[in-house]
Amino acid sequence: MALLERWHALQKELGSADVKLLAVSKYAPDEAVQTLIDAGQKCFGESRAQHLRDRARQWPECEWHMIGPVQKNKAKYIGRYASMWHSCDNLEMAEAVARFVREKAIAEGVTAEDSALPLLIQVNIADVPNQRGIQPEALPAFVAAVTQIEGLKVIGLMCMAPQGRDAAAAFRYLSDLRDGLLDGRLAGTDPLELCIGMSGDYQIAVAEGSTMVRLGSTLFGDWDVRNQES
Repeated sequence: MALLERWHALQKELGSADVKLLAVSKYAPDEAVQTLIDAGQKCFGESRAQHLRDRARQWPECEWHMIGPVQKNKAKYIGRYASMWHSCDNLEMAEAVARFVREKAIAEGVTAEDSALPLLIQVNIADVPNQRGIQPEALPAFVAAVTQIEGLKVIGLMCMAPQGRDAAAAFRYLSDLRDGLLDGRLAGTDPLELCIGMSGDYQIAVAEGSTMVRLGSTLFGDWDVRNQES
């Protein structure tokens, strides 16, 4: 009941701002995931490729987003099972994932364009050495390169606020970067997504224009904490 109460409260809060809730289920047990699916939650985030594969098979009616770093030998799981890829920051990995997207399209008898995998480019907005992501000055060229890869579709940007720094300023900077990419659009498509905000700073992110927030402990509460500890 506590999980559902939190979910309903977040749906109301985020819905009023037209922000999508991505339930970060990487530490949540299947029981908690099923509870949210029954309530109507359809979008979940996983940080381990094999876990995403398993849950995508178990609940194919849902969207399963890859939110963590991807090893090249796990690219097949992203290309075959992910509904969205959040952490693209390497062209070699992008090519590897796209190859499996194209193979899946052939097997299903559809075009690579019709089955293109939506992705978010991860930006290292604060030049933090141990944080993944494209440097801001390299972003335009990287976006241009990824958009040329058949089977992938750039739909937005994402970042994580650097610890101990001004989250609002960091999110505002990414928003400015997004708006600078062809006025916030690519090839005349819908406005680019801005995926910013996690459990500790999602309200700041919403105020700075987030279109999607990734919530784990704020949503799953004790379930999330217990499984991190175990």
